[in-house]
Amino acid sequence: MTTALWPAISRSDISGLAPRAWAVRFWRALIFCLLFSIIFLPEFARDSLNDPSLAYVKLADGFRFIDLAILLVVFCHVAALGYRRSRVLCFPRPLLVPGLAFLGCIAIAIGYGRSRGGNNFFFDWRGLALGIGLYFVWSFWLRNPFDVAPAVRLFAIYMAARIGLLYVLYLAGHRDTLAGVSIPIFDGPVLSCIVFTGLLAFRYRENARGGKKVLWFCLAVAAYLFVLLCFRRTYWGELAVGTLILLLLQERNRMRNILLLVGMVAVAGGILGASFSSRIQSLDVTHDDTEFSADNANHVHDVMDAWYEVQQSPVMGIGLGTSYPTWHIRSWKTESVMVHNAPLHVWLKYGIAGLICYLWFHVALLCWLYRRSRRAASRHRTFFGAAFAYLAAQFAMTLGFAPWPYSELQLTTLMSFILAAAVTADSQLLAV
Repeated sequence: MTTALWPAISRSDISGLAPRAWAVRFWRALIFCLLFSIIFLPEFARDSLNDPSLAYVKLADGFRFIDLAILLVVFCHVAALGYRRSRVLCFPRPLLVPGLAFLGCIAIAIGYGRSRGGNNFFFDWRGLALGIGLYFVWSFWLRNPFDVAPAVRLFAIYMAARIGLLYVLYLAGHRDTLAGVSIPIFDGPVLSCIVFTGLLAFRYRENARGGKKVLWFCLAVAAYLFVLLCFRRTYWGELAVGTLILLLLQERNRMRNILLLVGMVAVAGGILGASFSSRIQSLDVTHDDTEFSADNANHVHDVMDAWYEVQQSPVMGIGLGTSYPTWHIRSWKTESVMVHNAPLHVWLKYGIAGLICYLWFHVALLCWLYRRSRRAASRHRTFFGAAFAYLAAQFAMTLGFAPWPYSELQLTTLMSFILAAAVTADSQLLAV
C-alpha cells in the first residue's frame, strides 16, 4: 500500500495542457542525465593533493554551489506539482512512519548538539536531505509505471558510457593507487553505483532476449570486472552479497551464472596477480600485518573509540555538530565526527531512538522490496529484485566497517532514484 502525498484531478480536466510526449521524454532524459552525473562528482577529497569538484565550493552559510542548485531544482518541481495538482505523489505506508520518526530524531539530535556547543549541524545528514528533495524530482518525471522501464534503460545507457570512459582513462594511464596497486578509481560512491549497475544488468540479462540479452551481459561483465579491479573491499562485499541474493532469487540457470562469475573473478585475478589473493585474505580483520591489511587496525580501533563514547551517553549519544576525542587511533586523527560502522554512527549521533528508527526503516524497506520482487504478476519484478539485492548488500556492509551512506550526496542521489522508480513501478497511477 502507498500513501498519496498530493491530490489529483482527472485526465479530462488537463488533457489540453498535456505536453507532447516527445518533449516530455527529451526533458526527462536531459534532467535525469544531469542528475546521474552528480554520482561521478567526488564529494570528498582522498587527500590534500586532490581537491573536490568546484561544484562543492561553499558559497554562503555553509551551503555549496551544488546544494543551492539542487534546492532550486527541487523547489521548481515541487511548485510545479502543487500548481498543476495533476499528480498523485505516493510513498509506501510501511516506510512513512519510520522515515518521519527518524527525521524527528534528527531534529532532537540538532537541539542536543546545540546544547553541547556543536556547530555545522547540516553536515552529517546533508546528503539525506538533498536525496529526499531529489525524490520529488524523480517522481515528477516518473508519471506512471510505464515510465520506469525507459528510465532504467536510460540509467543503464548512461552508466555504460561512463564505465566505458573510465576504462579508457585507466588504459591511458589516468589511475589511482591503493596499497601499491594501480587501480582505475578510488572513489567509493562511484564504485557503489557501478555495483548497482552490475547487479541490475546481471538481473535483467536473465529475462532479456536476442540482442538485448547480449547488451545486458556486456554491461554486467564490464561493471563486475571494474569493481574487482578497483581493489576496494567494501564494494567487493557489496557485489558479492548482492550477487548471492540475486542467485537465491533466481529459479533457473544458477550454475551457469556461478561459472560466469567465477570466470570474471579469474580474469581480475589474472590482471592483478598475487596482490588480488592477498587483498582477499586481508578481509580477515584479525590480521593487520601485511600491506594489504594495514588499515584493518584503524577500522577496528575507530569502532572501539566510538563504542566508548556511546557507553558514556547511551540514550542521547553526542548529538549533531559535535566531535569526540580518539584514543586508539590518535596517531591517525585526534578527534572524529564519523564512525566506519553505520549503526554505531547513528547511535552516536542520533541516540538510541535514532538507531531504532534507522533499523526499523531499513528492515521495512527491504521487506517491502522483497515482497514486490516475488510478485508473479508484477512486470517490474526484475527491477525490484535488483533494487532489493543492492540495498540489502549495502546495508549488510554498513553493519561492518563502512560508514552510513546518507552523508554522501552521490549515494543519496542514486538511492533516491532507485526508491522513486520502485514506488512508481508499484503504483497504479495513470499518465496525465
